[in-house]
Amino acid sequence: MKHHSAFTLIELLVVIAIIAILAAILFPVFARAQEAARKTTCASNLRQLGLAAHMYAQDHDEVLPCDYYACNSSTTHSRLVAQLLPYVKNMQIFYCPSVMRIATWMPDYAPTDANKAAGNIGYYYLSYDQFPSTVTPGKPTYGTWISWGFLCTWAGDTPRVMTEGWDSDCWLWVDPWTKLSRTEENITLHQSHQSSINVCYLDGHVKFNGGQAGPAFR
Repeated sequence: MKHHSAFTLIELLVVIAIIAILAAILFPVFARAQEAARKTTCASNLRQLGLAAHMYAQDHDEVLPCDYYACNSSTTHSRLVAQLLPYVKNMQIFYCPSVMRIATWMPDYAPTDANKAAGNIGYYYLSYDQFPSTVTPGKPTYGTWISWGFLCTWAGDTPRVMTEGWDSDCWLWVDPWTKLSRTEENITLHQSHQSSINVCYLDGHVKFNGGQAGPAFR
């Protein structure tokens, strides 16, 4: 008589349970690795944007590119993009690769064709010649809170036109979630619950700022 071997139901359930346990262990590891890679790409983007800003300044009497406001608004960042595109020639580096995590609240910061055409970018640029609080008159939104809250608190409601003569540790570029604490929606960038931001400083170096205390804005 031929003996046919096969898995019993219990053996099959055990195998499925083991696979489920391994998946539960490994998926968060893969997610963290992917986010770490995105954080690194974001830092690379900011270094290139910082370099482009300095290349622009070399051609314009050491005055860095200047936009109307720090964030996307009714005027967008089209002015800034027009100044920098000749030096970068790649629109994709204007977007943090993790930005889709906040696109539900801040759709103007996603790398869509419409945003690229409109000049809406995925980073904040901190050389501007208009008053921050006038970026979008009315109630602040997720997309404009940096002008209404962050910049007015730290820099005052004044223009901030930067030149090569500013201190090297002044902030030039930051990623699009520059809020020192935004945990109520359980949304963070770069695997940090607070201060989840990459900062490109005026001297061109980029540093990730994470942890419980926010970095001092300059």
